[in-house]
Order: sequence, then structure tokens, then C-alpha cells
Amino acid sequence: MIMDKPSKRGAQSGFTLIELIIVIVILGVLAVTAAPRFLNLNSDAHIAVLEAMGGAIKSSGTLVYAKSAIQGQSNFVVGNVDLDGDGTSDIETKYGYPSGSRRNGISKAMSDSFATDWIWSTNYTESVFYLTLASFTHTSGAYVNQVPIVASNCYLVYNTADSVGSSPSIEYFTSGC
Repeated sequence: MIMDKPSKRGAQSGFTLIELIIVIVILGVLAVTAAPRFLNLNSDAHIAVLEAMGGAIKSSGTLVYAKSAIQGQSNFVVGNVDLDGDGTSDIETKYGYPSGSRRNGISKAMSDSFATDWIWSTNYTESVFYLTLASFTHTSGAYVNQVPIVASNCYLVYNTADSVGSSPSIEYFTSGC
């Protein structure tokens, strides 16, 4: 006797409408939560550049301190260091580290492109040095007033050394990056 296989008249092939809707909702939730993280790369890039500059400032400050210690200037509240050995003071120091002076402090320890790519200022006692990207303030070079830098909400602050044996610190403000 030959037996026929029973037919599967009600057999399901494919997805039901409910299953498709659930998958679409899950993909939508993932897109809404994950997309902003990937789309905000510009802000991440600005923060990375600012942090890289902070690292460069710390490194140059350490090198200036080494020269200052060799030249016997590291214990003075205000000193001057000859970086290139030509007999002329190149950079003003505070306890051996670069001072916050707009003209003769930490800005002189940076590269030539520093003057065109960045804008900086100090407070009135030159103990705090403010720095941001020139593109945020639409200017470049030393700036007398720190208001446009702080208004950018994307800047770093170099706090000079305040005693013998202390070192400068760097703070980052990135809410506007």
C-alpha cells in the first residue's frame, strides 16, 4: 500500500506581519541610540586635537624645566631660560616651567604653526594661559582678552607652577567642541 504524505495546507512560509514589525522597531531603536554616537565625529576630533595640544604643552614644559634646572633657574619665581645656547633668554619661566606670559611664556615653546592655528590669552597675573583653536574664534595669534576663548567652550587652561617643586597643570573644557 502506498501512503501519501499528508498535505500541509496551513504551513507557514516567511515571516508574519507582527514579526516584521518587531524587527523594524528593534532596528529603529538601535538606529536612534547608535547613530548620534557615530555622527558626532567632529566634536570628538576637536577634543582629540585639544588633548594632543595639551600633551605637547606638557612635553615642552618638561623640556624647558630640564634646561631651567641645568641653568640654575628652576627655583626662581620668575626666571629666563636660554633654549638654544646663543646667550639670549628665549623663554620666561615660573619655578622652572614655562610661564603663562602671552609673549614670552609657553607660547614661545610651541612650533611656528602655533601662531596661525591657535589663539591664546592669559589672565592679568599671567598665571593662567587659555588656548583654543583659531577657527573657533575666527582669529589667530595672541589675543589680549580671554573672553572669546572661554566663550568657545572648547579650550584648555594651562595653570603655571605655583611653588618650588610643583608642576603646571592642564584643564580641558570641552562642552562646546
